[in-house]
Amino acid sequence: MKYFFKIMIYLFFLSNNSFALESENKTTNDIEKIKDKSKNIFKTLTRKSLSENQTLKFLSEYIIIIDDKKGDGTVIYYFEDHSYKRYKDLEVISQDAWEISKIGQLRMFDINGKETWKIQIGKENIINIKKGLNLIGKMFKFSYSNKTDFHLKLVEKKIKDD
Repeated sequence: MKYFFKIMIYLFFLSNNSFALESENKTTNDIEKIKDKSKNIFKTLTRKSLSENQTLKFLSEYIIIIDDKKGDGTVIYYFEDHSYKRYKDLEVISQDAWEISKIGQLRMFDINGKETWKIQIGKENIINIKKGLNLIGKMFKFSYSNKTDFHLKLVEKKIKDD
């Protein structure tokens, strides 16, 4: 009988150890996932934004498609010489001015004040938008498309409406 209890106790400890090992593996996997996410966030935050010349070239060639959380859903920013237009379904919903600041950042003006945009192109396109004097902005994913193609869509729509 003692022998039977010893075997039971031994099996009990073995089973607890296997649960502990499984639990430890899950914890290790969770820690690795958290480390990977933090590395991705750090890479996003430290990824280099477009320079002044790169920003100007980008704005001259492309439109920006983004949900800027201003209540209009996904909109298109079409940049011209020192003004931009926001489009929703090929209709202008707002327009205002933009400039490149003294330190080479894109400054956007609208009814709510000034915003600073830092455009980052990569696997995941991100714009860091800082409002006013805030030091930390919000990250917005965006896509972009050829400006000429969008302009042709606008002309086609205008012809259809006339």
